[in-house]
Amino acid sequence: MKRFFRRLTVSLKQDDLFERVVFVLSGLLVGGIGVALLAFLSMDASVSPLAKVLFGTIAILLTSMGGVMAARCALPAQSRLARFLDRNLPDAGGLEDAVFLIVAIYLPAMLLTSLMRRLGIRGQRRQPA
Repeated sequence: MKRFFRRLTVSLKQDDLFERVVFVLSGLLVGGIGVALLAFLSMDASVSPLAKVLFGTIAILLTSMGGVMAARCALPAQSRLARFLDRNLPDAGGLEDAVFLIVAIYLPAMLLTSLMRRLGIRGQRRQPA
């Protein structure tokens, strides 16, 4: 089992494909929450105008953040926006957040990255630091 995890880790660190897949999944999740909140606000007539403005602003910010995160998969690895997103990737604050990130983002990203490698898709090589 150790050998399997070691090979998987080496495969994921080979280039930035895993990071690109993580950003796409994170962007879809965050943007989807924003879109769902916008849809709820537009459908529910009982929401007060102040709540609509407040939650509408939050929903627009979530949707735009999700779009920027999802766009990271198409950016060159050394572009300014890609470096900014790599530096400021949100991480888990507590145990529950870590479990959610592993189950909702990282596990599917590992599976998708492994599948994409089998199909011959590669990411950009990392520059030595």
